[in-house]
Amino acid sequence: MSERLADRSKGHNYTRILLFSNAIVILVLLAILLFLNLSDIQVSDTTYTVGLIVIITMVALLIVLLLRFFMAIRHIDRTAELLSQGRLNINDIMADKTRGLESLTIAVNDLKRNLLSFIESTKTNVIILSDAVDNITKSLDMSYKGNEQIASNMTTAAEKAQQQLNIVKETLEGIEEVAERADRITTTLANIEEFVENTVKVTEEGSQHVDKYNEQMDVISTNLSDTASFIDTLNTHLKKIDQVNKLIINITEQLKLLSLNSAVEAARAGEAGKGFVVVAQEMNKLSSATRNSISQINRLLNNILASNEQVSESISSCVESFNISKDIFKSVKETFYTINKNTYILSDDMKKAYEESRNISENTKGISIKGQNLHDASNEISSITQDVAAVTEEELAENEEINNQALSLQNMLASIEKLLMRYKTSISPVEQTSTKKLKIGLFSPLDHPFWESVRQGALYAQTELKNKNVEVEYFGYTKDFGQLNIDLKESIENNFDGLILPGFIAGIEDDIKRAHRKNIAIMAFNCDFNEDIDRLSYFGPDIPAQGKLAGEVIAKALDNEGDIAIIRGPLETSINKVRRDAIYDVISKKKKMRIAAEIEAETDNTRVYKNTKDALNKYPNLRGIAILTGGILGVARAIEEMGLVGTVKIVCFDYDDEILKLIRRGIIYAAIGQDPFGQGHDPIITMYNYLVTGDKPDSITYTRTELIDKRSVSE
Repeated sequence: MSERLADRSKGHNYTRILLFSNAIVILVLLAILLFLNLSDIQVSDTTYTVGLIVIITMVALLIVLLLRFFMAIRHIDRTAELLSQGRLNINDIMADKTRGLESLTIAVNDLKRNLLSFIESTKTNVIILSDAVDNITKSLDMSYKGNEQIASNMTTAAEKAQQQLNIVKETLEGIEEVAERADRITTTLANIEEFVENTVKVTEEGSQHVDKYNEQMDVISTNLSDTASFIDTLNTHLKKIDQVNKLIINITEQLKLLSLNSAVEAARAGEAGKGFVVVAQEMNKLSSATRNSISQINRLLNNILASNEQVSESISSCVESFNISKDIFKSVKETFYTINKNTYILSDDMKKAYEESRNISENTKGISIKGQNLHDASNEISSITQDVAAVTEEELAENEEINNQALSLQNMLASIEKLLMRYKTSISPVEQTSTKKLKIGLFSPLDHPFWESVRQGALYAQTELKNKNVEVEYFGYTKDFGQLNIDLKESIENNFDGLILPGFIAGIEDDIKRAHRKNIAIMAFNCDFNEDIDRLSYFGPDIPAQGKLAGEVIAKALDNEGDIAIIRGPLETSINKVRRDAIYDVISKKKKMRIAAEIEAETDNTRVYKNTKDALNKYPNLRGIAILTGGILGVARAIEEMGLVGTVKIVCFDYDDEILKLIRRGIIYAAIGQDPFGQGHDPIITMYNYLVTGDKPDSITYTRTELIDKRSVSE
């Protein structure tokens, strides 16, 4: 601060001393001439003429100084008059135009800059507060409606809670009854389980008896089969005996016939045949006895055969019946085994049912306990619900009060906005409101603090136009600038009414032509388009003039002597080329200055830091650096680390709080401001005014220029 005051007083004292010294010399010379005229001293005409010429020269010099002094006063007065009218959007007063009045110049510039800073900060705060108030108002409305709904619901909830309490009580009684029934069911299932276990034992024993009975049945079946076989064999033998009997009968018939023949022959023989008669008679008797015996045997055999046939038929019938009974018994056995198996399954299921019943009984007891807890909780909830309903009613009243305060705050913000409109820091929207819904889009990088200020200007324009039937959309890009081209195409397809673009964006020529075919107005800001691209208007800095100013500032910083370096972006970007050419034009006229190096770098501070150190090592006689784009912090870091603060002067474009700190510390000599807030704000307002009124704006509108150095930065 003391250095700043010393610089101011130095310039002011220099001019004052020069004026007073000239005035004193003129008075002394006039006094000498007057003394010579009044005295008798003889003075030659030549001496007199020379003295007169000196006096005239001094008077002329005094007049020139006075004219410059009054012109400086007039310049400051004109600026002060604009400030008094609230027109703050003007360039800084350059010190070379107000020599002798540096202190006043710095004071006026500081006044204007502080007002601008205050107003722009206020505008930014208005945006934040306006958004906050809108959000609060919306939240309060939602909260008020919510509280009303809550109050209504809480009343209903209180009634429902009481109903719930009654239901819980009834449910608890029902649960207790269920618990008692579950106990009875458990006891019954226990008895059934015991009965089933006994049944299992009985069926198991029955199964064993059935197995034994089945074995006996098999033995009987075998014996009957053997008996039937024996009778069949006996019948066979009897039939053979019958055949023998028949043979014997035949023999007896032959004997009888033979006896008859013998009798006949004996009769013929007379006395000689009497012996044969006796034999024949005996043979006849034997034949008759044999026949009688055989007849008896046949009758007996026939009786036996008849009996055997009946026995055989009976045994066959018995075997057949026994086989049928055996099959039936086998089915009974299988059924009995199935019953036994199912009895086991039933026993297992009964055990599971008993276990589940026991668990249900225990759980029912637990539910009964929890039901009692639920009953107590419901009772408490009912009480709390009534308390909450009362609190909600109180909150409704408080929300109403907060809403009134928010409305007061909105009115206050409206008053602040009206107050800000008294200061002409930027273009104002027309009073007329659009009859149709308008859509305006502004596209901008967002990778540097400069562009953040541009964004703030765009947001303030949104605030100013929020009741003008227009939708303002800000498109910001921190890294993916390829997305800008995509969004631009979509905006054209979506029939935006106006689009605002920085002039250095590449590859948008065809998009702009397509926008023109759809009658979409196009504006450029920050940097103008190429001449072959048609646009409505350009809003931004006077780039050649600012480049020239940068060259003059760095030349002044070095007393017009020394080597400098330029750090810039690619020359394909017009703003870099125009600034660089303007600096070259200024430095080329300085006999003791030259541009020793050009460093092409991006805005990345790390890369710029490395490139700067390399350049300082390669060119040790560098005394100044002009930074045309970003990477300022990288350059400052390199200068500070190499101990060149104050030795190497840095002039840059744009500034933020970090840059201002570096200016105070003397690391950066000066920064040239380009009104980023206005670059974001003014094109949007101008676009709206054009779309509503149809009045075309000026083809070029330059934003104000600021020169920030150590003398103009306050703590």
